[in-house]
Amino acid sequence: MSHMSELSVQQQNEEKELNIKDFEVIFDVLNVFTPSDIDHVYPEMGTDKFVEEVNTAWKKVLDILKQNKE
Repeated sequence: MSHMSELSVQQQNEEKELNIKDFEVIFDVLNVFTPSDIDHVYPEMGTDKFVEEVNTAWKKVLDILKQNKE
């Protein structure tokens, strides 16, 4: 494999990995989610069930980050 193709593969792999900026964007979205702000557009996103799903997903993300930090 040439140096250029090795570099290309490495760049592609890096693009698939989440970086700090990606996490900031994800956290911004999760942190500003308010059911009453969106339920008039997407009623199902204002339900208690959906909010519970968001909280479950958020906890999973935090748990994964904690595991990777250790």
